[in-house]
Amino acid sequence: MNTILIPLLQGAGPVALAVVSFALAFTWPSLVEPVARMRSEHGRLAGFSGVGALLLLAATIVYVVPGVLLSDDFGAVVVAPLAVTWIILAVALGLRSLFQTGVARVVSATFSIVTVFGAAAGVLIALSWHHPISATVLPTGAFVLVVGAIAGIVAWARPDGDDLAVVA
Repeated sequence: MNTILIPLLQGAGPVALAVVSFALAFTWPSLVEPVARMRSEHGRLAGFSGVGALLLLAATIVYVVPGVLLSDDFGAVVVAPLAVTWIILAVALGLRSLFQTGVARVVSATFSIVTVFGAAAGVLIALSWHHPISATVLPTGAFVLVVGAIAGIVAWARPDGDDLAVVA
């Protein structure tokens, strides 16, 4: 019995961080409003930089937690409940992004994508925990997410219109 409880207790910290991260993902607009009301430009810049750093930290935790919790032989026991929880939260964040506009939509969709990638990485780690490849799943997924984010920013920032068709 103790061999089952010890991994659960060790996993309580990452789960608590993930809960806080998901709470931040759902409630972050309430952090933006007080920053926008600041009088000085320097204060707003510092505030928005802080909110951005918090969101990045929260997204990192949401991505890493399933892989950390499912990285040993005990992970196979809890893979289904953890993956289902992450998928439910990803769907909730995706639906939330459908009803919002602007930056709120982008942040919700981003957290949804990161949540799906985190769940997939956790499942892959749980399935291959006894192979050396399991240690490369999280970094590879993170690399794919970063490359996808860069590609998304480039696609979003390109000018609209038929001007590109004429030049090309």
